[in-house]
Amino acid sequence: MKKFIALVAMLLPLAVMAQEKKEASVPVPATENIFRMAAELSKYGYANNDALSLIQAARMAKQAGFVAQQQEKTEETGTSTGDGNKKEKAGNISLDPAKLLADAKAKAGDDGVLLALIDDVQSYVRGAVGGSKYAVDRVNAHSTDTYRISFRAQELAIVTVIGDGDTDLDLYIYDENGNLITSDTDYTDDCVCTFTPRWTGVFVVKIVNRGSVYNNYVLRTN
Repeated sequence: MKKFIALVAMLLPLAVMAQEKKEASVPVPATENIFRMAAELSKYGYANNDALSLIQAARMAKQAGFVAQQQEKTEETGTSTGDGNKKEKAGNISLDPAKLLADAKAKAGDDGVLLALIDDVQSYVRGAVGGSKYAVDRVNAHSTDTYRISFRAQELAIVTVIGDGDTDLDLYIYDENGNLITSDTDYTDDCVCTFTPRWTGVFVVKIVNRGSVYNNYVLRTN
């Protein structure tokens, strides 16, 4: 019993130190919630041939003024055998209103209500200029996409990755010295990492595809 108490006494300081390194819970910006909701609606719509979900995703993307922009990346190909990228895919994802509405129209057929909703969203003009930036890309089977992105000191950083639903994606954030800052390694392709940099600098963002087919994804950083 004394040995057990002594062991607990030794481990408690380590537990406290680990807790002190964890990111404190912070409010999630409204734009982040809108981005995630629109992306999930898009993914659901494509997976289930649901035109209404695509229309709603297009409406939210237009209202929020999401803007697609390319991010430079490097790709590391895995050592798995076979060409998993040629396998049939079911999933897709998009935040481009024009594409979402075109695909929704193709799925709507002669449904007058859905066609009217599509026309309504198409005619919608956003008042504000600019909007949240995001990147659209593809990570091949058993491969890693790597981005180098700058974040500011003492400001909350949010990195969100939402895939097309076909494979498991994992997200890792490293500092410029190669230290792992945070990660999201569950069994989905919906990943989010938050952290507060101690200094302004370039951080390495790695998106790892654990599956045997490529995954289309959207990447957003605040």
